[in-house]
Amino acid sequence: MLDAYKDGQAVAYNIMMNAINNNKLSHAYLFDSNGNSDVMNIVLSFVKIIICMDKKSDEEILNICDRIDNGNYIDVKIIEPDGLWIKKEQLLDLQSEFSKSAIEGSKKIYIIKSADKMNIQTANSILKFLEEPVDDIIAILIVDNINLVIPTIISRCQIIKLNKKKYEESSLLNFSNLCNNTKYRCLSDAEKRQFIDDVINFIMMIENSGLDTLIYTKNIWHNKFKDRNDNIMAIELIINFYYDVMKFISNLKINFFKDKIEYIENVSKKNSLISVAKKIEILDEIKNNFKRNLNINLLIDKLIIDMCGDKNGNRWSKN
Repeated sequence: MLDAYKDGQAVAYNIMMNAINNNKLSHAYLFDSNGNSDVMNIVLSFVKIIICMDKKSDEEILNICDRIDNGNYIDVKIIEPDGLWIKKEQLLDLQSEFSKSAIEGSKKIYIIKSADKMNIQTANSILKFLEEPVDDIIAILIVDNINLVIPTIISRCQIIKLNKKKYEESSLLNFSNLCNNTKYRCLSDAEKRQFIDDVINFIMMIENSGLDTLIYTKNIWHNKFKDRNDNIMAIELIINFYYDVMKFISNLKINFFKDKIEYIENVSKKNSLISVAKKIEILDEIKNNFKRNLNINLLIDKLIIDMCGDKNGNRWSKN
C-alpha cells in the first residue's frame, strides 16, 4: 500500500511511518497535494495502516481495506464539496456522527477532500472540532492550495506536503493519445482524469465486490459513460489496465497506467495470468459488440457477469 510511494514521496512517507511506528499519531493532518493526483490514494493507504494497526489476521486486514476502498467502513468518513463548496451542514453532521466512540476498531478517521473549498463560517466550524481533539478521532484534510486555508487551521495540523510527480501522468497522456474522437480531444485534463478515475473505480468494484457490482451499475457505469462512444472508450481503458496487470504479474514494465501502480498491484494479487487473459478476451468481445449497436445495458450486465466468473459460476481469480 503505502510502500508504493516510498521512493517518490520519501519525506511524506517517513512522516507517516514514523508516526505509526512510534505510536505518535497526530490528531489532525493536512495533506498539501501540490498538484499530485495520487493524494487520495496516499491518504487512504495511510488510513488503512492506522485502522489495521492492531489487526492480526491477513484476511481481516484485506476485508477492512476492501471496505475502506468501497466506502463501507463505518469508522472512516469522507467529506467532499457539495457543489462548489463544503457546506457547514456537512461538518455539523460529521461532528454529530463522530461524537460517538469508534464502533469497529480503536480509531475513527474523517477525511475532508478539497478542504481549501470552505468559506469562513464553515472553516470556523471545523476549527472548533480541531481545537477540542478526541483521542480516538483523527482528522485528515486534503488541499490543492494551502494558501486558501485559514492560518488557525494550518497551525493545528501536521502538514504533509507531497512532491509533484517526476513524470507526466502516464494514464492521462496515454488516454489523450487514444482520443481519436474529437469529443475526447476537447476534454480538459481534469475531465480526462475524472474519466480515468471512473474507469478505475469500476474495475476495483468488480475485483472487490464481484457480482454485487450489478447492484451499483447505474451509479458507477451508466451515469458516468453516457453514450456508445463513452462506453467503447471506457472498455478500451479497462483492456489497457488488464494488460498492465498481466505485465506486472510477469515482472515486465507496465506501460499505460504507471501512475496507478497501487491499483495494478492490488488487482494482480487477486488474479493469475490465465484469469487476466480471460478477462481481456471478455472485454474485447464486449467492445466489438458495442460497435455492432447492441443494447448497452444488457452488454454491461453481461460484462460484469462474465468478468466475475466462468459459465459454471466459478469466479476468475488467482485460485
